[in-house]
Parts: sequence; structure tokens; C-alpha cells
Amino acid sequence: NAEFSVGVSTGCSSRLRLTSSHPSKAGSVWYDSRVPVLRGFETVFSWVITDPSVECTEHVDRTFSLKQHKSCAVKGGDGFAFVIHGDPNDSFALGGDGEHLGYGGIENSIAIEFDTWTNVDTQGSDDIFQDHISIHSAGPNAPNSSKKTAGLGFWRPYPIADGKVHKAKIQYLPFVETRYFELMTANENLIPYLKDNGEGRRLGTLAVFVDQGVIEDRPLFAIPVNLSVLLDLPRGLAFVGFTASSGRRWENHDVLNWEWCHSSCQ
Repeated sequence: NAEFSVGVSTGCSSRLRLTSSHPSKAGSVWYDSRVPVLRGFETVFSWVITDPSVECTEHVDRTFSLKQHKSCAVKGGDGFAFVIHGDPNDSFALGGDGEHLGYGGIENSIAIEFDTWTNVDTQGSDDIFQDHISIHSAGPNAPNSSKKTAGLGFWRPYPIADGKVHKAKIQYLPFVETRYFELMTANENLIPYLKDNGEGRRLGTLAVFVDQGVIEDRPLFAIPVNLSVLLDLPRGLAFVGFTASSGRRWENHDVLNWEWCHSSCQ
């Protein structure tokens, strides 16, 4: 069971800072070589989001033109994603900033996004007014997108950017896991990828676990999907890693540790 990790190795803490707390940034980090994904994998990582942007407004009495008070709103953006891809740019792949979360525009990819900013429906988004986790892919022949046209299944709300350290596990099983049926979500965008693709490339299950769900082995949600149909991956190998972005709002997106396993990380 091959694996690699990034984390604390000395007395000083270390982290992968995907983007710093500045506007209109995008960043990505990839493992330096392709890894096998089609026969199943598990990856575990911890993250923390800090130093969100602050917007203040001074309220003035219109009658006397006197300053009354100043109010400030603390809200960062835009979020980060765990991404699997076969983009031609290999380990240099990077998508757009703002609503794209650093993965929008990466070809032949699937992203599990941890979204901290609400984009309005006029942007083609189905975001909610809460931090949330969702899965996006435009298939093997198109650039990925954070818009609802690329959403696979439906989002789940979760407090992603509350300043606390969180832990996630993402698992792909090369079969349909019946234990997760009650937690599965699906939509019409998934239909082309709900089929077998030959021996050893059957319909599988992609599951997302967070915090207590990692401990209890209970996913926040899961989707049925065949990665060998969704992505075009010669020899079943893909680049794996993280992207993030900021836009008109910003925050630090930090991965504190990361472990990848070709089967189970336990």
C-alpha cells in the first residue's frame, strides 16, 4: 500500500498555503507524478481557513450629515478543492480565481470543492448561503466548471471556514457500496457516467467524509460514478492535489497534512 504525506515533521508547524489572504488569487499544488486511481483510493487531509476579509461601512445621518457609527462584516472567499485530473498541463495545471476555486478551466478533471462564498444564480451557480461541499466535473473532453452544469449530485452544507481545523477523507471504491445508499445523491449530469466500462472498470462509489464522519466511517454524502468513463486516463494514472482561489473576498486556504493511499489509509 503505497502512500505519501505532507505534515508536521519537526518542532515547527508546516502547511501548504494554497492562497494567501489577498484578493483575486488562484493556486494549486500537485503530487509530482501521476498515481493510479481507477482501482480505488483513499486520501485523508486536514485544513484550516483563517484571516478572512473584512468590509466596513460608515453610516451617516442624512439629515445632519454626521457620522453615526461604522459596521463591519467578516466574510472570506472563495474556497478550495481536491482535484483529480489528466489535463495536458500536468503538474502545472491551474484554473481561474474567484468562483472557479482554482479548478474551473482544468480539463479532464473531477473536483471535490469546499466552497466558502455564495455565487448568485445569474452566474450559473446553484450555491446556497452557507459553506458547502460538492462534486464537479465536465467529463473527459471539456474544462471543469464550478457552475451547476458540471455539478455531480447535490451539495451538502458544512462549516468549512469557521477558523477551526477540520479533517476530510475522500474515498473511491471500484464497486457500488450498498452501505452508502441512504447517503447518496445524484442528478442528470451523472447519467453518462453510470455504466460499466469493461472488466475491472465497473461502476464505482465516490464518498466524502468530514470530521466525525471520518471517525465513524459515515460519509457526508456519496455519488455513484465510474471514473474510467468520467475521465480519460491512460493506464489509469492521474495527477492529484489541491486548488484554491480568492476573488472580491479573500482568506488563507491551508492544508495542514495530506495522506494518499492506493487502498485504505487505516
